[in-house]
Amino acid sequence: MTDLIRDNSRDALLYVLVIGGIGALGVATGLTSVEEFDLSTGFMVDANDSPGSGLFELIGLIAMIVASYWLARRYLGSRGRLRSDENRFWSYLGMAILSGIGIVIGFVLLIVPGIFLLVRWSAATGFVIGEQRGVVDSLSASWDATKGHGWTIFLAALVLIIGLIIIGGIISLVFGLFGATLLGIVSAFMEAAGNAITIALGIAIYCAVSEGAEQVGEVFS
Repeated sequence: MTDLIRDNSRDALLYVLVIGGIGALGVATGLTSVEEFDLSTGFMVDANDSPGSGLFELIGLIAMIVASYWLARRYLGSRGRLRSDENRFWSYLGMAILSGIGIVIGFVLLIVPGIFLLVRWSAATGFVIGEQRGVVDSLSASWDATKGHGWTIFLAALVLIIGLIIIGGIISLVFGLFGATLLGIVSAFMEAAGNAITIALGIAIYCAVSEGAEQVGEVFS
């Protein structure tokens, strides 16, 4: 995974600057309050938002989805995993929505099922974009490909999440001393960086399992 990010460092940086910049702009202008800045998506449309704030949040969410698709393609392209230049955005969006619904339901049902689905569907992005499979077929292919690698993928993701949490905590302690607004701006860029790393993890897992790698933990190399 580290090689994947390094080889695509300019693309990852551009993603962070654009998506982080949108989030930071929302915080700086008051369109997105620090309390509303969501750590899982970077943007969260709330029923209590004003029309202007709600519109800004929606635009930010759309931008993040489009940019995430673009970055995933760049990651796959750098590994020679794109079969063609065919636009797969709508299939990617459909897969993200369908898997997201399933994972959320899984988390509601005692958390463990959600984690299980998250792990087994972690390679789906690679199948839907790189191999141009359908939405359901991509999820099914990821399910089959990650069979037997669940614990390795889970532990690899856990290490990544813990690392991001620790870094985020340190940044919160440092920049929190300078006020909530600055903290919110910095957090926006940190969240975007976390998203870029998470996308790389998913693509790295796809590359590993699609090649039949014995150790999916190699995604960190």
